[in-house]
Amino acid sequence: MKTLKQLLIPAMILMLVMPAMGQVNYGLRTGLAVSTLSDKGDLCDNSQATLSWTAGAFLGVPVSNSFYIQPELNYIRKGRSNETTELGTLLKTDYSLNYLQIPVLLQYRDNQLIGSEKYIFYINAGPYASLALSDKVDPSGNATVTASKKNDWGATFGIGMETPIAGQQIRFDLRYDMGLSKIANQPEDYRTKCLSLTVGIRL
Repeated sequence: MKTLKQLLIPAMILMLVMPAMGQVNYGLRTGLAVSTLSDKGDLCDNSQATLSWTAGAFLGVPVSNSFYIQPELNYIRKGRSNETTELGTLLKTDYSLNYLQIPVLLQYRDNQLIGSEKYIFYINAGPYASLALSDKVDPSGNATVTASKKNDWGATFGIGMETPIAGQQIRFDLRYDMGLSKIANQPEDYRTKCLSLTVGIRL
């Protein structure tokens, strides 16, 4: 919780006061996310993945010609789909966590990579903190059971491109989130992992 507050407070302050300043950009983003849970540091275990939706808002604050600080406020659902066989019957249990996720990213931007200023390529990296909104277990054929909530924190890495389309600055982002806090109510020492592809608009 202390880590969450340390990221949330400065991010919210930036989102509230910085749009009034020049050079700052802000906008909205939405897209799909594929996530699972696996042991800490196990990048190869991508089984039992679940597909979900994510959306949020971003704010870009320039610190130089090429570097920006980009705090965000996003909704995202992460989880794992487990399958077991008992007495010849396939049983499926979905474990899902709904988060309000606050990344604070350092972004490097390059508009000369292919010799055209219309295309801006960028790299994102930074920490995130996630406030658990709900935490559910869905056994096959049974009612949803609400489990205990568990906040998360971790690191985000990604690449993206911004280009004008129909008079608007449109962004395409590919990101990977790596959770570092242990997830509750799991038989193993699981952490979250998530790969997302989003489309955004700079307002």
